[in-house]
Amino acid sequence: MKWCSDQIRPRVQPYKFSNNKLKDLGLEFTPVKQSLYETVKSLQEKGHLPLPTHPEDNTLRINC
Repeated sequence: MKWCSDQIRPRVQPYKFSNNKLKDLGLEFTPVKQSLYETVKSLQEKGHLPLPTHPEDNTLRINC
């Protein structure tokens, strides 16, 4: 089994990622909860996922 260099010698400081430059260019991000909801609704509308059969199942619940 091969090990990544980070597993053998972990970095002292973790990587820092920033999306500020993308935001400065005008890119807007969709929240994950909204994106997941819209994906499920779209898949249901196109017949790839079944529609809820019980009235109480008509609400999509996402637990974070």
